[in-house]
Amino acid sequence: MSMSAPSVLVFATGGTIGMRATEQGLAPDPDFPEILEQLVGVICAPLGIAPRINHLLPPIDSANADSDTAPKIARAIRARVRTHRPRGVVILHGTDTLAYTAARLAFELGDLGVPVVVTGSQLAHGAAGTDARDNLTLAIRAAVKAAPGSPVAIAFGGALLPAVRATKHDSRALTAFRAEAPLGADPAGLPAPPADAIVSGPARILTFRFVPGVTVDAVRAAVGGRPDGLVLECYGSGNAPMARLGMPAALREICAALPVIAITQCATGGVDLARYAVGQELAGAGVIDGSDLTVEAAIAKLGYLLDRGFRGAELRQLVERNLVGECAGAARP
Repeated sequence: MSMSAPSVLVFATGGTIGMRATEQGLAPDPDFPEILEQLVGVICAPLGIAPRINHLLPPIDSANADSDTAPKIARAIRARVRTHRPRGVVILHGTDTLAYTAARLAFELGDLGVPVVVTGSQLAHGAAGTDARDNLTLAIRAAVKAAPGSPVAIAFGGALLPAVRATKHDSRALTAFRAEAPLGADPAGLPAPPADAIVSGPARILTFRFVPGVTVDAVRAAVGGRPDGLVLECYGSGNAPMARLGMPAALREICAALPVIAITQCATGGVDLARYAVGQELAGAGVIDGSDLTVEAAIAKLGYLLDRGFRGAELRQLVERNLVGECAGAARP
């Protein structure tokens, strides 16, 4: 293939796709780098695309992903794109936290100018009936054919999904991911960091899900480990047990210490804190309306904005605004 041929960067971070069966269960396959090179070569040849393959070392089990996993991948991708200028980028990732990483990459790489597609597989590359080759083929084709400014996507189970709208909904099916809503219309784009931004490290964002047995002490315990932000998974359109003794005061105290976003537990619809009196109580306590953000996108968005140095009223405005298609968003000022 000509050295001037356009290229695709395939960046392998780990996951089931690169594993093999052992007596102790699935484990990283030491032969996977060679196997991946052959597989990618076969896929790229008829496309007239030159493959370039990199591996995150050591590879990670996606269940061990932390707050800096997606930013670390993004930094590596940016460095390689500057050097090699590929037509597209494909990232291989374990499926357990793929939607979380992909959502964060949608913000981290939203201005990259090169299409980025994230994929993986439910079955190891050598397993009977594996989905590894099909997913990788779809991802490579999508990455090299997409327009330069296309949003980060997930290629899986024959579908191409917007990363900021996708979630893993099935632990076994080959169609493991779905997106209940399309990209939000008229995204505002990524904001420039504040001139006086001070960032101490990757922000840790945790979630708390309201259930009928929840107590005020349980809510307080959710922030006992001192996270940098909290996502409340609320009932319906943004309801919570606000009549429980001490709940409003506890939420006011938490919101005074860190940003808190409300999203819905429902698969579709989103929250509207102005709809019910209970929702208005949440807003009055300082909780930010998360519109129809998925839990993955809410964590990604809040972490991204905090890591860029946004705080206070400006942070609230940006959370409520559709930046890269992640939510319906509030009306633009």
